[in-house]
Amino acid sequence: MNKVKLFLSYPLMLGIMLISIATFAQSGNNLLTTVKGVVVSKSDNLTLPATTIVLRTESGDLLATVASGNDGAFSAKVKSVPRIKIQISYIGYNDYHSDVIAVKGEVLDLGRMVLEEKSTTMQGVTIVGSRKKPIIQTNKDKIIYNAASDISNKSGNAADVLRKAPMLTVSATGELKMRGNSNIMVLINGVESKIMAKNLKEALKVIPASSIVSVEIITSPSAKYQAEGAAGVINIITKKKLQGTSGTLDLSAGNLEQTGNLALNMAVGKLNITAMGNYTGEREKNATELQRFSFMDGRQTGSLLQKNDGLMINRGGSASLSAQYQIDSLQTLEGGFSYWKDSWPQKNSFYNRYNNGTLNDEYRQVSDQSGRFTYKEWVMNYQKKFLREGQELQLLAQRSLSSDFSDYLTKQYRTDGTLSFEERGPNKGAEKDWNFQADYTHPLSKSGKTTMELGTKYQGTTSTSIYEINNSRIQTDPTRSGSMSYRQRILAGYMSLNFETDNEWTFRPGIRFERTAINADFQSVPSFERTFTNWVPNLLIAKKLGEKHELKLNYTERIRRPNIFDLNPYVNASDPLNITQGNAYLKPELTRNLELTHVFTGEKESTLISSLYYSANKNGIETVTTVRADGISYSNPVNIGQNTRIGMNLNGVFKPASNWTVNAGAEIFHLHFNSKALDISNKGMFFNTTLNNTLTLPHDLLLSISGDYGNGFITLQGKNSANYSYRFAISKQFWNKKASITFATVNPFQKTFKETVYAFAPTFQSTGINRFYNRSATLSFSWQFGGLKQSHEKESHFPDNPNGKPVRGKRIR
Repeated sequence: MNKVKLFLSYPLMLGIMLISIATFAQSGNNLLTTVKGVVVSKSDNLTLPATTIVLRTESGDLLATVASGNDGAFSAKVKSVPRIKIQISYIGYNDYHSDVIAVKGEVLDLGRMVLEEKSTTMQGVTIVGSRKKPIIQTNKDKIIYNAASDISNKSGNAADVLRKAPMLTVSATGELKMRGNSNIMVLINGVESKIMAKNLKEALKVIPASSIVSVEIITSPSAKYQAEGAAGVINIITKKKLQGTSGTLDLSAGNLEQTGNLALNMAVGKLNITAMGNYTGEREKNATELQRFSFMDGRQTGSLLQKNDGLMINRGGSASLSAQYQIDSLQTLEGGFSYWKDSWPQKNSFYNRYNNGTLNDEYRQVSDQSGRFTYKEWVMNYQKKFLREGQELQLLAQRSLSSDFSDYLTKQYRTDGTLSFEERGPNKGAEKDWNFQADYTHPLSKSGKTTMELGTKYQGTTSTSIYEINNSRIQTDPTRSGSMSYRQRILAGYMSLNFETDNEWTFRPGIRFERTAINADFQSVPSFERTFTNWVPNLLIAKKLGEKHELKLNYTERIRRPNIFDLNPYVNASDPLNITQGNAYLKPELTRNLELTHVFTGEKESTLISSLYYSANKNGIETVTTVRADGISYSNPVNIGQNTRIGMNLNGVFKPASNWTVNAGAEIFHLHFNSKALDISNKGMFFNTTLNNTLTLPHDLLLSISGDYGNGFITLQGKNSANYSYRFAISKQFWNKKASITFATVNPFQKTFKETVYAFAPTFQSTGINRFYNRSATLSFSWQFGGLKQSHEKESHFPDNPNGKPVRGKRIR
């Protein structure tokens, strides 16, 4: 009982700490005047960090000099004077000089201070300085791939973007991995979305590549992030901040895909409204051939030859509407609604020949599979920045509803064409999710170099699934039909400290507590309840060695909880010779990661990132396949024991010429699986490489050439052969660089990509050959419209001015 009380009192104590610290931090010296505001760019409305703000008296005497933070906000306490003048400077932008501004009260809120990019005029053409970000950037705990800077991302979907990001690979079947591990926490705009956890492969197909601004790869997340995701966290940034009333339109069409993406933005005073919609259509065709031999006591008891031609057509889309209200320059309230829908009908045509040593069974099979889901999400976010630099409070509430349906109809035909067997297996599911989160950052020193982060989170999930099997022999098979009700409750709290010393050392220790309660009721198997507690520590130590070098050491622990697809006992027999099923008794797995990273920042936008890493887990969840005496294989996830990996990766960006940017990466690692319980082990050495080239050509032309190669991968029971792809894209800009047309092609010199899959166990050996028809050509059109102010405007209104009046005399020089 005491443990329960302690468990329930934890968020209460943490909330009291948050309120107490926030209340104490607001008390200060009221004898001075506080001047605050936010510096933004005129062209795209993005905030500008590290701008220099100089505050002077009416006569020109210096009052203070401050710099804007990472969010563009600044705040300074100065001696009270009746009137002040302001100057703002930033590289690549015209200096801003204000006229005399009257000071009334203890706080002067200047609102949004807009800077205009520098421009030069050449032969009657105005050329605006480009703010295009480098393709790769680094931060303390993350690597950022700026997808919008790569022209080849005008077509395709999110999976095509991720395959070009550092340390990420995407297989021919669409499986996403980070450093060879597929257990990844994927966020959308910094917020966990259940759609990514439910079906990551299909969810990525619904996000057009053109809608992605950047991808953050976080291999050692801080305590602020949920502990889920053994490999780490990926944050996909899709929010394009648009200015005024404006929008973007992206359209693409090709032999394998069609996409459309429209984003509209409207700003009215303090209110900013954004609406987005997209559509994705994709066609996947493949041909497979499987040869499997089954064994018993070391002798062969049967053989199977199976050939299949498959076609899947994916159609999906999403729409979202969000509104952001800026209460003042330090407070923001934002709400949003998003709706996703996707379907992926699939047709397969099989030829099967099975021999058990005495009898030969030969037949043909046609299988129609259908899958579809809908997802609705509501998010409310409140952000409060305090007068003290770095002090911030954020509150988030999230509600999501989803429904999914899968079904298969398989028919077997004798060699003479007559129907011998028919079976259908519908499965209907639904899920409801609540998420509440509070995060607070408090500076512990006046310089802001020492900060404390703490927060709490509650997440509640309820899932249901109803499944049954109907066939020509049994109307409803009771042994393979039933229902499941699954409930998961997670309560978490964390604290993280960040110390930055004067000699360029950074220390960031953190601890996260997560308590998970799971209970499930099944119709066909016994119900169960399970509660487990995890203390998840992490540590970052970083040292800057001059202006060009930085060393970082990271340690973190991550967990993987089995999801509903892992637990669901539904039996998928769309291919009666290869049956899959969930495992209701899976346990979570724990992974420990250690990473040493060196970052070199050179001249001409060159960067080299090199890392050594080691990871090990226990209770690892892997899919295990067994073949029984009748020659049928059964696959389900189990806790195998452990796996370890040790490796290194290199990622670099450099410019061989002023118009040529190269982004390259390489990774090599050793992987070892071991299960004493199953008496199975497997190990191997593997490598992956990527190369992306972007060239700026005359006449507003851009050329991109990229490719990736991996020598394969292993699982507990098998190995995959090499995986590779290559892409070409050329883009033409026009309409003052507001629009572009891009032609892209993937694998143009091969009709199919061939992959060989080997699998083994004491009861079988198999070789599968998969051929994917992935040669494609796509034509894309992109257009950014609206959002331009007339050049004759001499006065700009600051909607955040507390008096509601414009600051007069603003001049751009």
